[in-house]
Amino acid sequence: MDALFLPGDTKELKQEDLVLKKTESSEKTPEILTRPTDHVFTNYQTTSSQYNAVVGGLPTTCCPVRGVPSIRSDLPPPRIRRLGDRTNYGDDGSAYALLFPSVFSQKGVYEKDFFKTRPKAEIAGILRNIGMNISDERFEEIWKQASMKHQKEEFCVESIKNILDKIHASHRETGC
Repeated sequence: MDALFLPGDTKELKQEDLVLKKTESSEKTPEILTRPTDHVFTNYQTTSSQYNAVVGGLPTTCCPVRGVPSIRSDLPPPRIRRLGDRTNYGDDGSAYALLFPSVFSQKGVYEKDFFKTRPKAEIAGILRNIGMNISDERFEEIWKQASMKHQKEEFCVESIKNILDKIHASHRETGC
């Protein structure tokens, strides 16, 4: 019973597989086997980095997206949120927005309010309420510019704001 029982596929240690246990001792121990993953490959790339590494990589129609997205744009956000609902619908603010809120959010005006379409009289009332002393003729010019650009009867505040920004920029260029 001096011999150990080894399964048939077990390889026996050879003399070249042994290394010194310590540099000053003559005791030998088996060499630790290395795996291919222990080596660093210089040309190693994941398949996801290969697909979308360049601008114009494979479109998602070639390889459909799988899994649950981080931002659930496929689900409409509920009108009333529950405290336990941790789903990210894409309308949550960032850490920067929490630390440095805009003037609008401090006053209770949010992004959805800027992009809600409104009739002409309501937009005129909003502009007057924020302190813009604008004549009816001037407002008609701005409304005509917005209708030429969007060809709708109702506009959002953001569209009017963009037109006012363009007018202001053109006045600065000609005035300076």
